[in-house]
Amino acid sequence: MVRTGEHKSGGITCLVVEKGTPGLSFGAPEKKLGWNASPTAQVIFEDCRVPVANRVGAEGEGFRFAMAGLDGGRINIGACSLGGAQRCLDEAVSYTRDRQQFGQAIADFQNTQFMLADMATDLEAARALLYLAACKVSANAPDKSRFSAMAKRLSTDAGSEVVNKALQLFGGYGYLKDYPIERFWRDLRVHSILEGTNQVMRMIVGRDLLRQ
Repeated sequence: MVRTGEHKSGGITCLVVEKGTPGLSFGAPEKKLGWNASPTAQVIFEDCRVPVANRVGAEGEGFRFAMAGLDGGRINIGACSLGGAQRCLDEAVSYTRDRQQFGQAIADFQNTQFMLADMATDLEAARALLYLAACKVSANAPDKSRFSAMAKRLSTDAGSEVVNKALQLFGGYGYLKDYPIERFWRDLRVHSILEGTNQVMRMIVGRDLLRQ
């Protein structure tokens, strides 16, 4: 996305910059808390000239293209959170059945069962809203952006909370890299930032409600 004009609605244009274009380079891989399976680096442009044939759409349409992809992107990030959280819930159920304390499986303790029940309930509630939002995006419903923002906020917050509770149920073992929970705990944290922070999601929902 590049600025090609000063007008607010027509100042951003979308371009395809092909690999090997003179002036295009990439920075060193960033060192991140999580998402280490997905490399992240700066894209650097130095006197990089791109032919007009590489323009996507008309000049000034770039902002509209960028906004058009946000609702689907928020659904995707929410789905990533719920997938990771479901894995951690499954791991927690299996672990608490096997782990013994005070002569019995910790799954037999009411406190453990209440934690697992809350994890499962929150996960299903977030999944239901995410599916509803996805249907609205597919149907291009007029309230799709509000529902996408609500689903993204709820799914990523619920996902992180479920993983955090799973780590607690694993106890000290959950903190070790011998077990999978710590990786999900790190990886899911960024989901409340990606595709718009969850604070921005609240702004979108609140403004949309007040416009009605």
